[in-house]
Amino acid sequence: MTDLSTKYLGITLKNPLIVSASPLTAYIDNLKRMEIAGAAAVVLPSLFEEQIELQGLGVEKVTVMNQQTLPDALQHLPEMKGYNRGANGYLAHIYQAKKAVSIPVIASLNGYYSGGWVQYARLIEAAGADALELNIYYLATKPNIS
Repeated sequence: MTDLSTKYLGITLKNPLIVSASPLTAYIDNLKRMEIAGAAAVVLPSLFEEQIELQGLGVEKVTVMNQQTLPDALQHLPEMKGYNRGANGYLAHIYQAKKAVSIPVIASLNGYYSGGWVQYARLIEAAGADALELNIYYLATKPNIS
């Protein structure tokens, strides 16, 4: 049989089939199915730096309390129930995923500030992720800066 093994992020994979981050990888049962179907690794949905910030501010609790009294003032905030599991839930998901499957589990972190995500990168590593996909974005709002 042909050897399809490859290396990705320094990890040897049995084949190049990596399931990318999507809502499908948010559920442990799906990760098990993906492994059975032949996936060599999975990438979990991204944890966004905004989630970390909102959790730190306790916005989820405030949002629930004030939905009736201040609905217009809260429209700019994301719906937390459908916005992954929050920062702590994300770490738990990594841990559970690693217990459930034997293929590499790659976490994904989406950040914009040069320091806010660093602590969570360490926590993601401690939770057991085999690798970390880091998505850093910058909004170019000053046209005179290149």
